[in-house]
Amino acid sequence: MESISLLTSSSGLKKTSLTEIINSDLKGPIELFGVNLLCSINNKKTKIGLGLKKTANGLKKIINLEGLRTKKIDEYFSIFWITPKMTFLFQNSREERRNFIDQMICSVDFSFKKFLSLYDRYKSERIRILKKWNEESEKWLVLIEKKIAATGTIVCDARRKFIKQLNFYLSKPDRPFHPLEIELSGELDSLLLNKPAIEVEDFFLKKLKENRRKDFLTGRTNFSANKTDLIVLNKNYGREAKSHSTGEQKVIIFLIIFSFIKILKNQKDLKILFLLDDVFSFLDKNFVLEVLDQLNKLKIQTWLTDVSGGWIMKKENFKLIIDKINIDE
Repeated sequence: MESISLLTSSSGLKKTSLTEIINSDLKGPIELFGVNLLCSINNKKTKIGLGLKKTANGLKKIINLEGLRTKKIDEYFSIFWITPKMTFLFQNSREERRNFIDQMICSVDFSFKKFLSLYDRYKSERIRILKKWNEESEKWLVLIEKKIAATGTIVCDARRKFIKQLNFYLSKPDRPFHPLEIELSGELDSLLLNKPAIEVEDFFLKKLKENRRKDFLTGRTNFSANKTDLIVLNKNYGREAKSHSTGEQKVIIFLIIFSFIKILKNQKDLKILFLLDDVFSFLDKNFVLEVLDQLNKLKIQTWLTDVSGGWIMKKENFKLIIDKINIDE
């Protein structure tokens, strides 16, 4: 499953470096490591190969589509995964909570990942210019800051629109669950709720110019589209999810995922894989069965792992749709 997740991610579902993924028993050059997949894309069987190559900066991932190198695998399908680590989503860093939402958006909007990548690249370029700053650098600095402000505003607005969709379903959950509401804490996110994007972009540009000295000294972008956190509120009690018990937080996480699945129902030409990594160990079986049932109705191919998942094959409605693989064999 980790090899599948690498197709659309640089670090896979376990968030590990490429060097840690390779089997320590591998004998021979690094190029011997590889993954070969046969996929059905647009009702056509397609061969996809994934390998690694040594570069001056470490290892580089290489993907071939029908024998030809490509960087555009995201155009064909997306991958969304759920791992045990998500149990601690509300205790983890704000970056992980933001990534949780961003991964959902990437699953329904293929262009969003491109804007995220461009935004990170523009930020890095600006820091490099600041470190070598002189009067001749001014025009390049203005140019790159305009790109950061424009791209960052697009990223924030995409998050705003997606969270609005999630909130539509979270506000009227099935009984006995409480209604929830998601907010983003960033200043740009708040501004976009009441102001047009062009005004927010101008404000962002102004903040970048004001922070040049500070960003030069710290070596990072101190005012950013990614300086935001995911706030989930229980509307009945007015409490944040992080204040709830661990068991209640698990339910909240899956209510968000249920809402995400409802959004997927409205998508045309759905091309997404779900990976459920050892979800039985941290979630109520009834929740998992409900997720599997919904994904099956959407005809979404789903891969799941479990150390003792034999019980699921006893469920009559799943016998015909699940293929079981024993890795030990």
